[in-house]
Amino acid sequence: MIYLLDDVIDSITATKIEKTLFDLKFPWHFTPDTSYGSANEYQQRPGFLHWFVKDGNKSAHLNLIEPLITNGAVAIGLKEVDVIQIRSFLQLPLSESFTGTDIDTPHIDLFEPHWVMLYYVLDNDAETVIYSNKMKNRNDIPTDKDLKECLRIQPKKGRMVIFDGMHWHTSEQPKTGVRAIININIKRRP
Repeated sequence: MIYLLDDVIDSITATKIEKTLFDLKFPWHFTPDTSYGSANEYQQRPGFLHWFVKDGNKSAHLNLIEPLITNGAVAIGLKEVDVIQIRSFLQLPLSESFTGTDIDTPHIDLFEPHWVMLYYVLDNDAETVIYSNKMKNRNDIPTDKDLKECLRIQPKKGRMVIFDGMHWHTSEQPKTGVRAIININIKRRP
């Protein structure tokens, strides 16, 4: 099941999140690649990363995005939410001579059952691609030709897509503007 939620939070909160993430004081950190290929091969899609939650550590900015978690959970009928990790990515347009024309490497965020709540901080042209293929085990890595596209989502400020995290997924590189997302991974109960 894939849920597409427009205006998952009110416009005032959406604008506050956008302004905070684009404030010069917000702690972004460079990452050499925003998604990894098999065996951690770099595709050379550099960007910036901020961890809101990782290994029990919490960002000072976590309270800013709590409405995303709450509203997303309510929308899909979850009464309890166990957050595994939350991160944000910021990608800038890059020259095709640097990145090539392919989409980012299809990936799975975690090797355990989980939901992905992907929130779009602003409008941009880098679509998210979700494949119908699901990971069965860590060695189950399909080739590009084996992947069957299920859905493409156009990033729009205030939009959230929620899906079973075992679906392979990826994004396009932005061509005309900045891509900023918040990726929330929560436990999926049977």
